[in-house]
Amino acid sequence: MRKCNICGESKPLTEYYTTRFKSVSDPTKQYYHGKCKACYIKKGQETYDPEKQKNTNLKYAYGITLEEYNIMLEKQDGKCAICKTADPKGRQSGRGKVDNFYVDHNHDTGEVRGLLCNACNRAIGNFQDDPSILEKAVLYLRK
Repeated sequence: MRKCNICGESKPLTEYYTTRFKSVSDPTKQYYHGKCKACYIKKGQETYDPEKQKNTNLKYAYGITLEEYNIMLEKQDGKCAICKTADPKGRQSGRGKVDNFYVDHNHDTGEVRGLLCNACNRAIGNFQDDPSILEKAVLYLRK
């Protein structure tokens, strides 16, 4: 049993998340958060800011800020850089609802190229970012 630092209730250890801390003397020892799972989740919901999270995700994944993302979207008139649709979802992805355009980037250099709808982003991915394959597809479609 452990007492939660927030609600003050004593609960079994299964009601607490484990931490990533490891003991040098005993690496198998588990450490637990001071907040029970319910308080941990509640605290996270109170402090969650979707704009801040999106900014953090963009910085981490692509090296751009939310402001830079919005400037790119404005330069593209709020549309996909390829097909010019204003609807970012294109086809529904397996992850569910798609609200934002995808950040297209060069996988070798990391350079951001533009913002794409789901369908165009998938197409580019399926062509393995290889222009020669895409050119062959264009020739095929023109037959």
